[in-house]
Amino acid sequence: MTITLRHAELFDVRLTFQQPMKTAISTLNQRRTTILRLTDQEGRVGYGEGVAFDTPWYTSETQASLRAVSPLLYRLLVERPLSSPETVRERFQPIQGNQMAKAMFDGAVYELFAQAEKQSLAAYLGGDEQTAIPCGKALGRTSAEQTIETVGQAIANGFDRIKLKLAPTDTGVLEQVRKAFPDAPLMFDANGSFQLSDLPLLQEWDAFSLLMMEQLFPATDWISHQHAASLLKTPLCLDESIQSPQDAVLMQSLHAGQIINIKPARLGGLTEALRVRNLSRYWLGGMFESGIGRRQTLAFATLPGLAYPIDMSGTDSYFTEDVLEQNYVVEQGNIRYAEHPVSADRLNRLTHSKQML
Repeated sequence: MTITLRHAELFDVRLTFQQPMKTAISTLNQRRTTILRLTDQEGRVGYGEGVAFDTPWYTSETQASLRAVSPLLYRLLVERPLSSPETVRERFQPIQGNQMAKAMFDGAVYELFAQAEKQSLAAYLGGDEQTAIPCGKALGRTSAEQTIETVGQAIANGFDRIKLKLAPTDTGVLEQVRKAFPDAPLMFDANGSFQLSDLPLLQEWDAFSLLMMEQLFPATDWISHQHAASLLKTPLCLDESIQSPQDAVLMQSLHAGQIINIKPARLGGLTEALRVRNLSRYWLGGMFESGIGRRQTLAFATLPGLAYPIDMSGTDSYFTEDVLEQNYVVEQGNIRYAEHPVSADRLNRLTHSKQML
């Protein structure tokens, strides 16, 4: 089977957070994201999402860079028919970096091939779409009192892993949360905000019985991660550092971490994420994406092998309005994959501009 692409549109979408999301190094009030709509020769439509942020605080990509490189990527795909989703990776090899832009096209092509086979995306990937997917809860930085309240709510709602966004100045927050919830399944995400000089502090945090410490140091600081992994009792999880399967191999070779937070968008798409899945213990993270990105991440989550609950809440808990016709809802800490369709009305209403490729 081959697919020939006929039409491509980009939608500049703005989603409003119900509450500001504060990480260790950034605060988000609105989520700008790019939605790709690909149409093939049979009239089938596949969607992808470009989840780079407005500024390069997470990776070097931005919404502006993603949209700028998209015409080039589309030309590489439309020049001749696609024989499989893996063809996308092959066509994009001459283009360095730009993983999130590549992932946007990769996801849309996967949706087209799944439709051509008359399968859901989860089934096409080899997953079990009937499985209940365990979820974790990610909480932004705030006061100790507010964090304790939201952790309590997360536990009551059945979440089996709770991630705190913390910086080196947040010892008091972590200490008070652990005191309030001695047995809660806690971890924290630093988003690269620590330095090697903070290692004595991290050794103190070892005492808080955490599931893992995520992305302590900047993405390319492999030596600090290696040194910390050799001294800390708590397992290290890498996120921003893993932008290709080769990075996963490097992590293992250097003993710079034990766990990978797989985000297909950060890796360049589902094809690369499937490769990384076989290289390490892993779980799946979120990118504050719309329901389109979440739908594809949930399809991946139906595959066996998750070491921890995924980083995903229902689409009704982040944004005041999403682009899907139905929300994904977490019930007792679990979420189920479904092929919730895109709402054309909502997509148009949330779109600030369009671009034809």
